Amino acid sequence: MLKKISFILEEIQYYINCSMVKYLLGYIILFSITLNSQTELKFNLASAPFLVPNIGIEVQISDRFGYQLDTSASFYDDIEGSPFHMTQIFNEIRFYPKNKKNKRNFFIGAHVGYGMYNLRLPKWITTVVDTEYKEEGSYQYGRNAYYGLTIGKKIPLKNEKFNLEIFVGGGSSQSNYKYYNKDEQRIFAITNYKRKFNKSGEELPYRGGLMLTYKL
Repeated sequence: MLKKISFILEEIQYYINCSMVKYLLGYIILFSITLNSQTELKFNLASAPFLVPNIGIEVQISDRFGYQLDTSASFYDDIEGSPFHMTQIFNEIRFYPKNKKNKRNFFIGAHVGYGMYNLRLPKWITTVVDTEYKEEGSYQYGRNAYYGLTIGKKIPLKNEKFNLEIFVGGGSSQSNYKYYNKDEQRIFAITNYKRKFNKSGEELPYRGGLMLTYKL
């Protein structure tokens, strides 16, 4: 428990000092200023059955641009005794190309995101990939930074207040994490790194779903 509290406090301090937070605050201010514009509330129908709700809000900046803020988090801390908890937040600027009917349907967006997680390494990885992290009960504490693109399309429904929105996004996922064994002892530590985190980076798809949207 003390380790978890220490980790959370360390993450909060890092988050406060991180330039990403400054950008996030700027986006929130932008959102507050444009609140009187067309606004959509969103709920991800694809993630809800897995008890990982994903909710968001999009504000129309102009005829062709919008700003979206969305977040997701798991309702549980473990699965069958293995750690599993995640929280993510994304900021996205969207562009809607013109079409024949002059409607905001297809879009492409650029986003930055941040996530925190406490996860056990999936068994399929430890059985398929030759990795040193095969110890039974081992898990990660860490955070992710995301930089990438999203594409999608809005599908109008009969009720003009509601739409469906299908989307997928990906890009660069940069991780800083710590590994622990089942006894909560640090393993595979990197002692010469300033913050003593392990690091990794991948390019992959990491978000998507089917949003039900409601226009205010």
